[in-house]
Amino acid sequence: MINWFYASVISLLNHAAGRSWVFDVAVGALWATHVTVEVLLMAYWWIWFQRDDTAANRTREALVASVIGLFVALALSLVVFVAFPSYGRPLHANALARLPFGVSPETTHTHPAFPSHHALVAFVLVTGLFSVSRAMGVVGAIYAVVSIGAPSVYLGLHYPTDILGGALLGIAVAGVLNVSPIRRAVAARIVDFAARQPATFYAVAFMVTLQIATLFDDAFPFLRWLMGMLRAVRPQSAGIL
Repeated sequence: MINWFYASVISLLNHAAGRSWVFDVAVGALWATHVTVEVLLMAYWWIWFQRDDTAANRTREALVASVIGLFVALALSLVVFVAFPSYGRPLHANALARLPFGVSPETTHTHPAFPSHHALVAFVLVTGLFSVSRAMGVVGAIYAVVSIGAPSVYLGLHYPTDILGGALLGIAVAGVLNVSPIRRAVAARIVDFAARQPATFYAVAFMVTLQIATLFDDAFPFLRWLMGMLRAVRPQSAGIL
């Protein structure tokens, strides 16, 4: 049984579901694509190269601190998941008045629903943009809500609080890391390294931003394989000892 808040928001966003095949498929494609996060990362790279002088250091520190904050926030999200178990997904709780075309209640997801990692990643990046330019941050926040948050609720993949929880966690972590003393402590050396060793820095930065852009779709299968290998080797090692 969902509460009135969930019901009201889901009903509002889901009102158009099941009426237009084209619209529903377009919303599904918008949710599934990585382009929505890639646009935010494109803004990061544009800001990074917009200026190349002493005044650019603070801006670059803010961007680096926010990217570091993304990994911190993802780690904290695992703690939140344990402390506040998810209610599952609206799709599986018959919370949608009508299913959008192309959506099946038998759809399964292995990632926790609360907090939403899509929203977490998006709002960490948005907070970084806000710390550099309030105008870009506000535009980025609206963009993230429309292109990432709303489709998830429309399709029944997340409750509104899943999106809100991910967004607030991302904003909190990125906001703390962008406080001036903390920002300088965690990012100043990396910005200096980028100036001294650009080849190494940009090679690593490419890989990091690629993984963020794809929401770690490449990294997670490898990590699961690695963990499986370690679990398989551990009993053999214990037996030898």
